[in-house]
Amino acid sequence: MSAMKGPLERLHLSESHHQSPFPNSDPARFQCLLDSVASDPSLPSSSSLGADLDPNLDDKDGILSQDFFCTPDYITPENQNTFNGFDCSKENIPCPKSPEKTTVKSKRRRQGHYVISSDPVLSPTLFGNQEVGKDAIGIDDIEIENTTVSEVRKTTNYVSQSAVALRCRVTPPPCFKNPYLKDASQMEIDPFGNQRSKCAAFLPAMKDGNGLSRYRADFHEIEQIGRGNFSHVFKVLNRIDGCLYAVKQSIRQLHQDTERRKALMEVQCLAALGSHANIVGYYTSWFENEKLYIQMELCDHSLCVDSFSRRFTEGEILVALYQIAKALQFMHERGIAHLDVKPDNIYVKNGIYKLGDFGCATLLDKSLPIEEGDARYMPSEILNEKHDDLDKADIFSLGVAMYELIRGSPLPEEGPQTLNLKKGKLPLLPGHSLQLQNLLKAMLDPNPVCRPSAKELVENLMFHRVLKNAWA
Repeated sequence: MSAMKGPLERLHLSESHHQSPFPNSDPARFQCLLDSVASDPSLPSSSSLGADLDPNLDDKDGILSQDFFCTPDYITPENQNTFNGFDCSKENIPCPKSPEKTTVKSKRRRQGHYVISSDPVLSPTLFGNQEVGKDAIGIDDIEIENTTVSEVRKTTNYVSQSAVALRCRVTPPPCFKNPYLKDASQMEIDPFGNQRSKCAAFLPAMKDGNGLSRYRADFHEIEQIGRGNFSHVFKVLNRIDGCLYAVKQSIRQLHQDTERRKALMEVQCLAALGSHANIVGYYTSWFENEKLYIQMELCDHSLCVDSFSRRFTEGEILVALYQIAKALQFMHERGIAHLDVKPDNIYVKNGIYKLGDFGCATLLDKSLPIEEGDARYMPSEILNEKHDDLDKADIFSLGVAMYELIRGSPLPEEGPQTLNLKKGKLPLLPGHSLQLQNLLKAMLDPNPVCRPSAKELVENLMFHRVLKNAWA
């Protein structure tokens, strides 16, 4: 828009010689207006304005052209005809009307100059009538538009717990190396380590269980079906596929990385083994609220002696012994030892015996830490920390487990009976064949080298004869 020429050409309103961006106005025409304003006794004198009216300033300093008043930041007067009083040029082009804007009170003062407001103090209408308001310049209370000058408000950064929980959930956990896989990579991969470290600061907000629960979202908990020293087992219904599963949940929270890695050993072993008819099936696992959840195959029951009121027959013993021996053969061929074979960890589903609970599983080459299971079923060499024949330790434990099922009552924690078993002294078993008793005695041999391997057990002709008769 071209500048309108008129008597409003020059008015300095700055304390610091502020330079105006409107250099095209004529200062001589506006000087006449200043002289008339100075002669009015009702207006403040020039001395009261201080340095606001300095005649030595350059003509370009402090010039307020019509462009200034026509900016959208100021309200154009309703009566556009008053501009006819400034007919100092043929180009009387009124400014377009600006939109109405609300104003707010402010006592803030800019450095070096006063803030001009939309108050009709310096509007062209009042200048045309030779009137200036009493609070034109030098006042503390100045009306400014809230869209022109506003305080920068500092807002506090706030992140809701739901957002934190979602972010920490979608951040993938680190990729742990699976030591049970022979071709596993030698390096652990954690591409999201930076994001995970940022989420770590918010983890306390999620530890109280207020975060997003995969367990509650995916499963309906029916009942608790098992309890150990480190975990609970629940019977659950999957909300998506409608099938029943067993979910194993660690009892206490795993805060330390070493604790989490130790708990993951069972998961990694199950995943490395894969599917086998005589091993409890593994589906998936996850960490939630610093606890480990393992979704597994739901079995009918375990062989816990406390839950049985009768002794196993020889036929039942042979079937259980043969099927668990097949599971051990499958594990030993992959270089893995169970180290916690006992009736409590042998499960039944549709008449099939399955080995479960791999919390103590380790590698036969002793490259992983060795933690033995229940001492009642452990051979003497393991208790004496001799780990040269870990696969034969599983054979000893299986022999003790079968003896306990024949006996029909739990073994004592200690005493002469338990000590005799560790020495290979098996008491007579009335009602059972000598072949079975001799096989069990060989499995309990104190010398691990003399014990049969899992493969030799499976290939024993006694099993084939008995099983053939059972299947006939």
